[in-house]
Amino acid sequence: MRIRVERYHWLNTIVGILDQAFHLTDEEQIQVIAHVNHLLTELNIPDRSEPSVIPPPLALEMSASFYTTQLSGPRESGLIRPIRRTTHQDMVVSVQAWDEMFLTMLTTAYPDMTPIERIYTSKQISTLLDAIGVPDRAAAFFPEDVVRVARNVDA
Repeated sequence: MRIRVERYHWLNTIVGILDQAFHLTDEEQIQVIAHVNHLLTELNIPDRSEPSVIPPPLALEMSASFYTTQLSGPRESGLIRPIRRTTHQDMVVSVQAWDEMFLTMLTTAYPDMTPIERIYTSKQISTLLDAIGVPDRAAAFFPEDVVRVARNVDA
């Protein structure tokens, strides 16, 4: 049985990655969801074409609702997750590295994205990251793909 990629898979994956890394508040989650949903609508994802490759984070969401579960966990448990600014002791990754990671996920799945769509996507992701305070907001963790990109971009 083949699972079709739905918009909510993409939405939960992108928002879930940001939430895991930056411990988004409920208000921030609402705004991030709206922003990412608008981006996906503008790009006509997932209806633009069949994905060429399913990026691993998206596959996790499609097969096991990984990010959906992660997003609801803190709210259901009442867990308070700290949000703080970076200090000199924190590892900081640039907006460009985060942007490149998300853009690569999308262009890997949809290589038919035009150059204008890629620029638009990068701008929207950068705007979103800036709105939540990256790079001045301390990350709880960095996805492997962000670390890989940061080694090249931030070097």
